[in-house]
Amino acid sequence: AFPQDGTERRVYTALAPPKKEITTMRLLRKALALEESSDGKAFREIEHTFYARLENLEQLKQSSSMEHQEQWELKLPKIDSNAGDGRIRIRKTVVDGQAPEYVLTCKTSVPGSRDKIEVPVPTTEPMFNQFKIMAERGMVKDRYHFPVAGTELVWEVDMFYLPGAEVGSGKYLDWCKIDLEVTDRSAPLPPFPIEFADMILGQAGERTEQEDAQVHSLYGTHFVATNVFLK
Repeated sequence: AFPQDGTERRVYTALAPPKKEITTMRLLRKALALEESSDGKAFREIEHTFYARLENLEQLKQSSSMEHQEQWELKLPKIDSNAGDGRIRIRKTVVDGQAPEYVLTCKTSVPGSRDKIEVPVPTTEPMFNQFKIMAERGMVKDRYHFPVAGTELVWEVDMFYLPGAEVGSGKYLDWCKIDLEVTDRSAPLPPFPIEFADMILGQAGERTEQEDAQVHSLYGTHFVATNVFLK
């Protein structure tokens, strides 16, 4: 399980799997490269999200695969004339220089929980371009996958580009977002796949005021991209 002292500056680490095992997992993950299955079926997304600084970018080479993601979203608040809040996201994903894949995902909040009900469907480049006009915000990032040996779990480390850096340059901010989708939120978590520093371990609704302010700052200053047509 992960440490509980999120306010203290520490380095968190885990041993990487053996090289042979990494090769096997790389082949498996390549076949399942996209996060979304885009089959139009609803499923419950149960996810842990952490934030941290990655001081040694060379560790990213230990990942099983990487995909480039450009995504845009519309947020829909709960108001008197609807039954719940949610968001609609469209994502363009490129893996190993292959043709882009486009997925449109609708997410609604589960009352009294951090979980979401998610429905992904395949879509097209023209739809992506239309959506991009309407969206207020989005993200442009590279996602690195770190499968957990002996399980179906995969750590996902999202790296964001420095201002002005070209996609594919590997010139990243040191702050990153770390996700792990699970089937049981209360189950112990596996060790983090690589070394991180200054981790924010608290989940939404459980963070300190200081942690919340830092997370909001990361999104507002570094992680979120604004509508490109307004520049």
